[in-house]
Amino acid sequence: MSIKSILKYGLCIVLIFSAYAFAGHRFEKRTVKDVTVSFTDSKALFISEKNVNKLLIQNIDSVESIALEKLDLNEGELRLIDNAMIRGAEVSVSLEGEVNVLVEQRTPIARLMLSSQVYLDADNKIMPLSTEHTAFVPLVYGYKESFNEKLFELINFINDDSFLKPSITQISFDKKGKVTMQIRAHDHDILLGKIEDLQHKAMNYKAFIAKMKKDNRLNQVKTIDLRYKNQVVSIKK
Repeated sequence: MSIKSILKYGLCIVLIFSAYAFAGHRFEKRTVKDVTVSFTDSKALFISEKNVNKLLIQNIDSVESIALEKLDLNEGELRLIDNAMIRGAEVSVSLEGEVNVLVEQRTPIARLMLSSQVYLDADNKIMPLSTEHTAFVPLVYGYKESFNEKLFELINFINDDSFLKPSITQISFDKKGKVTMQIRAHDHDILLGKIEDLQHKAMNYKAFIAKMKKDNRLNQVKTIDLRYKNQVVSIKK
């Protein structure tokens, strides 16, 4: 290869690296133009966009004052994920200085009526109440940590059943972990007993409700007892 060719290739390499260096220098000098916050489910916000912004740009007054080179995306994501209302978060930034934040919130599935009320979430973890929004989920009384797995099983069973999900408003445990439930539409209790054979108990309950509706006697029922395997026992008002 001739000296001219070597010099030519060398010059090309220098120009390429110079272009990258120039682009990198321009990127470093840019500041954040705007922050866009999106939620995977925006129907019920347990944390506001304003608070997401505060977590992202902690201890800085305005996004316009942040240089892109000083914006630590990983640290910002970790701060967001550490928040009690957030399950996951992704933060990205464009060359134009636009920061995009995608937030996945935690999902409450029950409200535990303890001395300090909390939620149980869809990952079977305790979640604090939100000042932004109240979740419309079943209220749980008599909760103990030892009941946790069975409660989680019951709530998921209810949520997977289109007939039960809109109906159950309250779940109460006795000291032995046996359950009584209250429903929304009618003033009667359901004695579920132990959290077992749920499919069979639900089938018996639906059949009983259908029969009472057909006979126009549902409003006469005070208690529906599902604790017995082969029968449903009811108590009149």
